[in-house]
Amino acid sequence: MTPRAMKPSDGVAWVTGGSSGIGAALAKRLAGQGWTVVISARSADKLETIAAGHSGKGHIIAHAVDLTDAKGVEDAVKAIEAAHGPIGLAVLNAGIYLSINAENPSFEDYKKTFDVNLSGTAACLCALTPRMSARRTGQIAIVSSATSFGGMPTSSAYGASKAALVNMAACLRIELHRYGVLCQVITPGFVETPAQDDNAFPKPFMVSAETAAKRIASGLRSKRFEITFPRRFTWALKAIYALPYGWSLGLVRKQTGWDKPAN
Repeated sequence: MTPRAMKPSDGVAWVTGGSSGIGAALAKRLAGQGWTVVISARSADKLETIAAGHSGKGHIIAHAVDLTDAKGVEDAVKAIEAAHGPIGLAVLNAGIYLSINAENPSFEDYKKTFDVNLSGTAACLCALTPRMSARRTGQIAIVSSATSFGGMPTSSAYGASKAALVNMAACLRIELHRYGVLCQVITPGFVETPAQDDNAFPKPFMVSAETAAKRIASGLRSKRFEITFPRRFTWALKAIYALPYGWSLGLVRKQTGWDKPAN
């Protein structure tokens, strides 16, 4: 069966990392398109506030879960499907950014980043892909980042996790195609979220969470593998990282201000 983009009539949408930022904005956008959207994160109070604040077309339902607890994620997916029907669309958006200073790195920050961004996504996939494969239908979109394209200062944990997610999505795209499951990856540039507060370098072409949600929702209606925006930034960044490393890394160092001597 050829994979296709899901519609609200195909089931519910599940958005992780739905308590703020892109996740919350996307949940509202999808609900406005007629989806019943289940949002998940650790904070039940924040999720309930977002769900209660939505009015109009579609519904938003809160379901708290810690994505680093694989058993908890499996139980959450079972409960969501038992109560609301099959998950037709899953947007695995949950993630954290912890700045890493190369001259004095924190192993705990590396571990926490990988636990949430990688292991948390893997836990969701382990709960979702057997169900979607058995149904021979479904759509999974994994939120990565433009930092997956190549090295960025202070992002050795975050960028590594996001690059791994691109590879993960590509593998799933290949493997799940024959089961009718559509797999996509989302690689946004800079988005106005609390995670950006710790980034000291310039953030060109930053967009709001609402604009990001609009771009993602549009991409989810397509079958293309990568949903990337704003293209004037992400395509330029791709071009830079296509250069030989001696040029691209030097250019990034200069553009981000990391070419200056240490204090």
